Amino acid sequence: MGDRVLEIVVFLMSKIKDQQGRLDDLEEIATYLKNQGFTESEISSAYSWFLDHLQNDNEFLYNSTISGNATRILSDLERQLFSSEAIGYLLQLRHLGLLSDQQFEMVLERGSMIWTSSINLDQVKMLIETILFSESRAIESVGEMPHLIPDETETVN
Repeated sequence: MGDRVLEIVVFLMSKIKDQQGRLDDLEEIATYLKNQGFTESEISSAYSWFLDHLQNDNEFLYNSTISGNATRILSDLERQLFSSEAIGYLLQLRHLGLLSDQQFEMVLERGSMIWTSSINLDQVKMLIETILFSESRAIESVGEMPHLIPDETETVN
């Protein structure tokens, strides 16, 4: 996927948050996105990712419309390592429900391991794309390999 697909997903989640869990008229949204310069392929990929998450995770939409009471305080090292734009973007995605607490921590952890100097917004977006979209591919690939998961009638020795 890519940075532009992530932008569309963020836009969709913002719309859902603004409309208390509803997403009205996908055709109108698609037209708006096309007018903003996004391609059919990018829009389709974002819609597919979004719908896959709704089907595979019943709590996905519910969790994205409620806000938790817990606040993650960044360490001094994290505040020094990540640019303010990168931190702001991470917090926005967490607030929208696109990143779980665990995924939020994964971004901070991986960023700290990969880079030793300031981590900018583009680098954080790359990490987020890797985490969000690779989890989707992992779920899809399990579905494509039914021979690896025994059914109820098979015995495992």
